[in-house]
Formats: sequence, structure tokens, C-alpha cells
Amino acid sequence: MEGQTTQLADARPKLDCPLRVALPVNAPERNVTSTKNQFIYNNAFSPNAIAVSKKHHVALSSNYAELTFLNTSEKTPSVPSVAPVNMDHDALIKTAIRDFSVLALSSKRAGNKDVEATAYASLGVIHDNQQHYLEAIESYKLYLQICEDIKDATGSAAACNCIGVNYMLLANPPSDAGCLHGVKLTPENTQYLEKAVTYHSKHLEIGPDAGGRFVANTNLGLCLGMLDNVNQSAKHHQDGLRVAIKMQTLYGQSIAVGNLGMLAMVKRDFSTARTCFDQHLQLVQALIDPEAEIEAWKLLASLSTAQEHHAEALESLEQARRIAEREGHRNELRRINCLIGVSKGTMEFISFTEAGASFSDGFQY
Repeated sequence: MEGQTTQLADARPKLDCPLRVALPVNAPERNVTSTKNQFIYNNAFSPNAIAVSKKHHVALSSNYAELTFLNTSEKTPSVPSVAPVNMDHDALIKTAIRDFSVLALSSKRAGNKDVEATAYASLGVIHDNQQHYLEAIESYKLYLQICEDIKDATGSAAACNCIGVNYMLLANPPSDAGCLHGVKLTPENTQYLEKAVTYHSKHLEIGPDAGGRFVANTNLGLCLGMLDNVNQSAKHHQDGLRVAIKMQTLYGQSIAVGNLGMLAMVKRDFSTARTCFDQHLQLVQALIDPEAEIEAWKLLASLSTAQEHHAEALESLEQARRIAEREGHRNELRRINCLIGVSKGTMEFISFTEAGASFSDGFQY
């Protein structure tokens, strides 16, 4: 296991999302990360998502008396899970968990630490695939302990990464909002993020190679950004950008500058944000990644809207719409069309109010 270089688990890493490294052992395959188009379908337009939405409306209507919209501390009905129940592989998963648990125990008795480490890492991946992040963390901690015993720096770094990412997912489950805008800082989530910072810091300290340092810096930047520590977050993203430039990886550079742009948006430093988003767009265009380019245009539209430059926002959304049409991303196209409608409506409303104000100023009593 020693001597391998860091590889990302996702072939196309995404902006404002945790980066997970591939485990340096022969573990089961991870579930493939869905595209943005597929993610929107699963969570908004699929039969399961529609059924969940109806259940949520029923929950809201039956508990209307409990809802006080001016007091966010009031407890509101919980939103049903959007994740579909997958019964097809339930028996296979239980069998795999039992088999790897037995393998781990038998390898421990035999003193075969390499096989024991592989068994615990495999258990972690299986639990990850079921989104059972706490159970996965326990398996990865056992994997980390063995890697430290046998002086496997690459394995230790991967284990720290997996544990840190899982704590991030516990604090902020995967959503369309991303990390910075999607997290809700409850005491429990804050604790999860602080634990994530601990393990990502350990990953950075181990730093087996440049790829590992880039991943650790990126994840630390995301965690600290979610904890509202914007300055330290920016420092880690800048460190990640320097590493990516040295590695000559366009994906790494695009992620780093994009994350810096999102931090600048939070600070309302719109000039820096635009510089970063323009650079991010150029990089994803060079990579010929249509999905990432759509997101880049939407980021520029969001920035223009924040600056109240609605014509520029509409132009960016039209660019995103053309790419979504060309690539056949129908679910993404639905969302973009909604954003275009909002942008046009805002422009018409501003024109109407300005015309009304001019009429009032010129009216003589």
C-alpha cells in the first residue's frame, strides 16, 4: 500500500464540494457521483421526489398551527427523505458487511494487518454507499489505526480524508446549494465541522504528495468557510491554488479559483469574485466540461444579480441555457429557464417602477 500517489475518487471534481481521495487498497467501488442534471431530476422531477414533495405538503398543512414563520426557532415538520429506498441490493449489502467483518476479525487473529486494513476500508466504502456516514467513520478509524501501526503514510492520509469528508457530509448533506450556502450552523453541525477540520489538518500534515496537499487544503477551506472563518478559508484555497499551478492541473486550478470567488461573494467583494469567476470559466472551457461551464455561467449570473446588473445576469443565463440545450441536459434546462424568467421579471418590474416614478414626478396637481 505504501508508495502510491493520491488519486481523486471522482474523475470530475466539483466546485464547492468536498474532495474525496481514492483508497490505496482493493476496496469495493464507490457509487458514481451523479451529474448535476441527474441530481436535479432525482431531487425535483423524479416520481420519488414528487411523492416526497406531496408528503411534505401534507406534513406542513397538518401542522400549520405549529408554524410561526417569523420565529425560525420554532420546530417545523421534518422534510421526508428524497433518497429512494433501494431494496434490490439490500441482501447483498448485508452479506458484504458480514463477509468483510469476518475477514477483518480473522486477519486480526492471524496477524495479517494488510488484509485487516483492506477489510475495514471496504466496510467504510460500503457504509458510504448507503450514506451511513457514522458507521463508515468507525470503519475508517480502524483502518487509520492499522495504517499508523504499519507506517503506511498514503493509507493514513486517505483514511483521514475519508473521515473528514464524512464529518462534512454529516454537517451538510449533499444538496444543490453546495457547502457555503447550504450549511446550517447548529451546535451539532459545528461540532461535526470542527472534527472535519481536525482530520483534514492531519491529512495536510501527513501530506504524502502534492495531490494530497491540494485535496486537504481545499477541504480545509470549505470547512472553515462553513464555520464563517473566511480569512483562514481563503488562505487554504490560495495554498491549494499554488499547489494546483505547480501540478499543472486545470481541474485543480478551476476548483481553487472558483472557491475563492465564492468566498469573495460572501464578503461582498464583487470585484475579486468576478475576477475569480471569469478565470474559473476560462479554465472549465479549456477542459471542455459542459456541466462545469453551465455552473460557471450561473455563478456569473448570480454575481451580476447581486450587483443588480440584471441585463448581464440574463446574458450569462442565456449562455448557460444554450449549453444545456446543446448537451441535452433537460432537467438543468428547466431550472435555468426558471432563473431566466425571474431575471426578466425583475428587469420588467424595475422598468415599471422607474416609469411610474417619472410619471409621478411630472404630474402636476
